[in-house]
Amino acid sequence: MQNSYQELPAGWATAFATLAETIGTAGFPAALRQMLGQCCSFDSMVATRFSGATPPASLYQDLDALQAAITVEFYASGPYLLDPLYQAGRNGKTPGAYRLMDLAPEGFYRSEYYRVIYGKLGISDEIGLLIPDGEESWILVSLARFTRKQKFTDEDTGRLNAVFGLISAVVLRQWGQLERPLKDTSGTDWDDRMQTFGNGVLSPREGEVVQLVLQGHSTPSAAAYLGISPGTVKVHRHHAYAKLGISSQAELFALASRHLASG
Repeated sequence: MQNSYQELPAGWATAFATLAETIGTAGFPAALRQMLGQCCSFDSMVATRFSGATPPASLYQDLDALQAAITVEFYASGPYLLDPLYQAGRNGKTPGAYRLMDLAPEGFYRSEYYRVIYGKLGISDEIGLLIPDGEESWILVSLARFTRKQKFTDEDTGRLNAVFGLISAVVLRQWGQLERPLKDTSGTDWDDRMQTFGNGVLSPREGEVVQLVLQGHSTPSAAAYLGISPGTVKVHRHHAYAKLGISSQAELFALASRHLASG
């Protein structure tokens, strides 16, 4: 999290005071939305609680019915495990505000995950506020801008990070868990579950290529990551698809989502 000084709008203090007064009431989400809007403009706000690798719990969303179905129901059925913001929280990323584009691998915007989640929601960019809520739990407050809107900037994340401690405190007062869950020792984190995808079917190298494809890596990016040629990546991907009985990235995404959700 960046700690450099960022000048905040004059109305921020008033908005925060209003927010503090709404803690514990139904008016909290709207007040939080207004206060965060003093730091940067956005089109939607979604708050979600994650606990280990278990399906997420929706705390608040201001989307329409179709967008909510994708974000709450479909996302929670397994695709959340491929979300760079989820992975950042799961991997112990320092609490703070992060742009999705700063966490996602090269090629993420061409990935099947991006197409079926962001494409259908019409999201062009996202900032996530990662707020720890216990040893294995955290709350993600996601701010999104829709298609044709300007991307979030370093100044946007800078202003949010400048007041992140206050944001975190009020969010935890409102949505934090009173009883902290025990540490998950079931071995069901993202890496473990992904490593079992294709077991007994794919070779170790084919499994590595498939995992990188699912994370959004392009062929050149996967090749650089693995230290092999792009042509070799294509061969491994072709063989993996044939062994899995699929022919496209869309089918791979659907198959992996079902596997992750059933783990």
